[in-house]
Amino acid sequence: MWSVLLISYTVYVPIFTLLWIVEIALVFVHKKEFTSSYYFFFVLCGVASLICEITINFGTRLPLFPEVNSYYGSIPWISGGIFPTLLYAISHFFGGVHECLNILIAVNRASAIIAPYSHAKIWRFGIPIACVVLILVGAGLSWHLFDSPSFFYPSMYDGLAYYVMVSDTSKHPRINNSRNGLITSLVSPAISVTLYTTAICFLRKKWKLKIVRTEFSLLLLAFQQVCLQLRQYAGKDISDDEALMLFEMLPWLFDLRFFSPTVLVLITDSNMRRAFLGLFPARHLAAPALIPVARTVTSSASNDFISSYYFFFVLCGVISLICELTINFGTRLPLFPEVNSFYGTVPWISQGQFPTLLYAISHFFGAVHEFINIFTAINRATAIIAPHSHAKIWRFGIPIACVLLVLSGIGGSWYLFDSPSFFFPGPSKDGIIYGMMSDTRKHPEVSNSRNAVITSLVSPAIVFCTQQPSVSCERNGNSSMYNKQCFLSTIEIIRTEFSLMFLGLTSMLLSLPITLHQLYFYIKDKNITADEAIMLFKMLPWLFDLRFFSPTVLILITDSNMRDKFIRLFPRRKGHVSLMLVASPQSMSSSAPHHR
Repeated sequence: MWSVLLISYTVYVPIFTLLWIVEIALVFVHKKEFTSSYYFFFVLCGVASLICEITINFGTRLPLFPEVNSYYGSIPWISGGIFPTLLYAISHFFGGVHECLNILIAVNRASAIIAPYSHAKIWRFGIPIACVVLILVGAGLSWHLFDSPSFFYPSMYDGLAYYVMVSDTSKHPRINNSRNGLITSLVSPAISVTLYTTAICFLRKKWKLKIVRTEFSLLLLAFQQVCLQLRQYAGKDISDDEALMLFEMLPWLFDLRFFSPTVLVLITDSNMRRAFLGLFPARHLAAPALIPVARTVTSSASNDFISSYYFFFVLCGVISLICELTINFGTRLPLFPEVNSFYGTVPWISQGQFPTLLYAISHFFGAVHEFINIFTAINRATAIIAPHSHAKIWRFGIPIACVLLVLSGIGGSWYLFDSPSFFFPGPSKDGIIYGMMSDTRKHPEVSNSRNAVITSLVSPAIVFCTQQPSVSCERNGNSSMYNKQCFLSTIEIIRTEFSLMFLGLTSMLLSLPITLHQLYFYIKDKNITADEAIMLFKMLPWLFDLRFFSPTVLILITDSNMRDKFIRLFPRRKGHVSLMLVASPQSMSSSAPHHR
């Protein structure tokens, strides 16, 4: 059975490799749009990255997986000889080329900002010189490896065989390969960061040049090289566990280094983004639907979704989706014998890190969701009680709320991340079902069910207490202002905010069934029968759906802005436009403050 890491490699490595190939091809196909000299180095960087990834996958990644690395010890021409020697030397050659490319790209970007009018002329002669420099740097870092025999060295750990590619340094004892790699990995980001900093100092708004590069992956790689260098100098000071951990980190860090430009160029370069989207013919069919969606999203920058409530609404939506994913895989599917067989047959699913993380994450985001309801209630209360100070309060309140949400999530789940969880089989009338449970022996002082009950009770209690004065204030405020016949805009704002408050209150009320479920389960505790336990487990997914999906319908009922934007997503005939002119007084009033 393949491990999760190996499966993940086989998924994302081909995807990003294909993305590199597509982006390189787009540069050649759309030459007129990619005229900047930067794209020459971008293509070179892509070619070097792909070659490095091939050598890394075969020379570093696969040897670390006992499931597939048997041929490194059974096939002579792979375990030793010309093949591993060339593989090791080529990987260092193109590794040095890649580091030098980062410096040359930094020089290219700096010259584009500091001397924009001479930039094209400089690189007309600079590119041939750069090519020579790249070859010299690559050769300088790898020439001694082409005649130094390399081989795959087996190492036993926990009864499993791992292979590490090493080189015989007896021919060139004065050259320290690890030290060269370390110096290169440190010098390259140091020079690049210095050049980018200098370029930013010369940046002027009138030039409007987009310069976005990241050296984070290189810094991580440099740190990794430092760790490996310590082994070289410290001898036996580093343990076998640390050595294996460092070698297992290498493929991930190399992937971060060589694949990150494929995503960054799509984020920062509009030309590449347009050319990439042009590969998909379906965009012409999807355009009529995507245009109103884009308008809906961008309208939030205008006066449609200006309330700070929508920050918590979006956050609540993201958390709800994450919770639904964990619930579907950890609670719903195990209850159906038709599809749950793999919970008992696949080892990494039935027990281990996967169910442990799944259980802990579900509790983390569950606690966050409860506290989002509290902050939504506070947000609605301040909007009605103090409408003129509301925006100012939440300008500083949102960052504080984010910190408190993270702390609340950690407080409700920290003990679960190191408590092994597993899927426990149990009989039912329909067949074998599974329930996800956690081993509480590591933290016997913490009761998971008690924490869930307290959170489920405290959240609606606070929400209800917060909403009560808001309703009273809204009623009294409207009455006094109508009598005075003034502050009309304030009345409209309060009415709009009240509709959002009603949304938050209704969402809280629909969360009460899961609260009652948790309370019943906690009160019965050990006295609960098997039939009751199965019934309660089968109720869980439905109650969670009610809790996490209800806001999607409620916001369309209570919020005229969202309702209007949602209706515009669907194409209408001209005859239906007249219906939009007919609106209830409440709908018109709820939209009024956004057009003042």
